[in-house]
Amino acid sequence: MKKYTYLLLFLVLSCSFVYADTIKPKPVVKHVNGTVKELTDLKDIPFAWNLVDWKGGKVDSLSLDIYYPTGATSDKIYPVVLISHAGGFTGGDKTNVSSLCDILADYGFICVAYNYRTGYIQNNPHACTADTTTLWNAIYRSMQDGTACLRFIKNNGAGYNIDTNWIFTAGTSAGAEVALNSAYCSDSVAKIYFPRERALLGSIDSSGNTLPNNYSIKGICAMWGSIFSDKVIDTNYRAYPTMLFKGDEDSGLPDSVGYYYGCTNYAPPVYAGTGIWARMILEKRPCVYYELPGANHPAYDDEFCMSNLSCFFKNIMSNTPYSGRYSYYVPSCPQFAGEY
Repeated sequence: MKKYTYLLLFLVLSCSFVYADTIKPKPVVKHVNGTVKELTDLKDIPFAWNLVDWKGGKVDSLSLDIYYPTGATSDKIYPVVLISHAGGFTGGDKTNVSSLCDILADYGFICVAYNYRTGYIQNNPHACTADTTTLWNAIYRSMQDGTACLRFIKNNGAGYNIDTNWIFTAGTSAGAEVALNSAYCSDSVAKIYFPRERALLGSIDSSGNTLPNNYSIKGICAMWGSIFSDKVIDTNYRAYPTMLFKGDEDSGLPDSVGYYYGCTNYAPPVYAGTGIWARMILEKRPCVYYELPGANHPAYDDEFCMSNLSCFFKNIMSNTPYSGRYSYYVPSCPQFAGEY
């Protein structure tokens, strides 16, 4: 009888192990043709269509490039940083930020570089003779295209191994303004701050594509840029963790609040540097502000900006954000202490 009891117990335990193995969660692995493969950079992916440029000409589409982390594979997903290029709203191209994207890729981020529409009657902006109507039209178009790219990445990112729960934005000069303004300007905000431009150029939320506005930005890095108003930075609405870089002799931007190139006819005023920093601190949101003494526009080198940006964004992801104000090449990231 004991012999049969042991046999029955053995069969029960064996079945239990087999059953447990069948219900054990298995890792979700994305395969390409049945094989995990290394991801390679992608170029010229359209994200917005049927647009018009500043002269009324047809723009068939705008495109983006994707830079993958070194050694990235198809069975994993990665956080993403959208980077907007410089160019003073008169030119520039997504290839201008390729070096920034290569550096970010080494830090484990997917980087998306994208084109946005540029162009206005520039004349001589330093002499305060630029046409402000077409300038603000150009700024508004850049926001339309920036939000179109954000919508595209959120709704199609999974197909490119992007972790759409972790979307960050960044930019240099005019691109920094695209990053900041796109993050804070929805259609409802445009009705208040850009009524003329919205009436002329249409919605912020549906230009270029009609994908859902379901993205969530987790952080911003603005390298020598400004925002149209500090009032939109509000914890009751939106207040994104932000890293700022700027020179204290920047001839194009105010130290805090003022006008482009100091030209009072370039109204309305914009907020830069300490203007953004002060608002972020008032709202008790994470902010790191770098100001380089004696530097004009731009300030700081690519490697310094990207290494500190990477640390700041990764600490946001690990729920350990931090704030601080720095001068010169002093690292804000504890991991980089003493390396510069």
